[in-house]
Amino acid sequence: MRVLLTGLGSIGQRHARLLKESSKDIELIAYRSGTSTSGNDLGIREYTRLEDALDTDPDIAFITNPTAKHVETALSCAKADCDLFVEKPLSHDLDRIDELIAIADERNLVTYVGCQLRFDPVLNATRDRLDDGELGTVISFRTTAGSYLPDWRPGRDYRDSYSADPDRGGGVVLDLIHEIDYLHWLFGPLRCIASDLGYTDTLDIESEAIAEAIVRTSDDVLGSIHLDYCRRQPRRTLEVVCENGTLVADLEDRILTVKYPSSTETETFDYDRDERFRKQLAYFLEHIDTRAACENDLREGKEVLQVALDIKRGHDE
Repeated sequence: MRVLLTGLGSIGQRHARLLKESSKDIELIAYRSGTSTSGNDLGIREYTRLEDALDTDPDIAFITNPTAKHVETALSCAKADCDLFVEKPLSHDLDRIDELIAIADERNLVTYVGCQLRFDPVLNATRDRLDDGELGTVISFRTTAGSYLPDWRPGRDYRDSYSADPDRGGGVVLDLIHEIDYLHWLFGPLRCIASDLGYTDTLDIESEAIAEAIVRTSDDVLGSIHLDYCRRQPRRTLEVVCENGTLVADLEDRILTVKYPSSTETETFDYDRDERFRKQLAYFLEHIDTRAACENDLREGKEVLQVALDIKRGHDE
């Protein structure tokens, strides 16, 4: 099986390493638009033209270049009959996504949008607790995700990264679309009721560094989302208020707490970040083998992206 990576930045390197570690017989190749050899310590054959890489007939394409180039690159790969793993977010706008979906459908491609928090043990335990009915009806929820952008990519000036540049798909809403995605996964489709974005001179970037949104599910459950690039001590939490108690999922400390009126239950999890990516990769490769549709395919990725774009647009209206 030949796998094409369309970028060897930090996320491309992680996918490359885990693909190499998998039990599958995989040959990796990479398309890189520049001439840098950094990040390629796995002996991956590189191409500086996408057409040349596609001429080798890869079976799968991992779309790991900057967000604003995802759809254009994925279209070329889909037309070459590559199954698609598109790193989150699907894109920075909706342009040509329907065209990409149509081509994938026509060619019976397996597609997946990479949102690895769906494989987080704390969130999966959260889903199980919500599904077992003991907590009763979900009344409201709040998710918070914040960390310090300069710490994201050690050794690189964060101001030169795509995160700092809205034209390349940067900004905290799309960068932290994981939160919107897992809320969709837990509670079903969301719609944005109100939102606002914040910018700060302390980071010296053009993209939004803070976002606040109020959302509502199709079951009319109200929730809120806070995202930021500014928090020096990272935080990633979900609080769900239910009829019979409150659930708090702490993804940084790997703790799930369920608070009842007269008692509290705490469960601690031990895992590293790669575990989520390994499970995600195994899920995707299993669907490559069976040719069954993935849960988070292009259509679902578009739904989640639409909510993110509505949050960004709410600031402009």
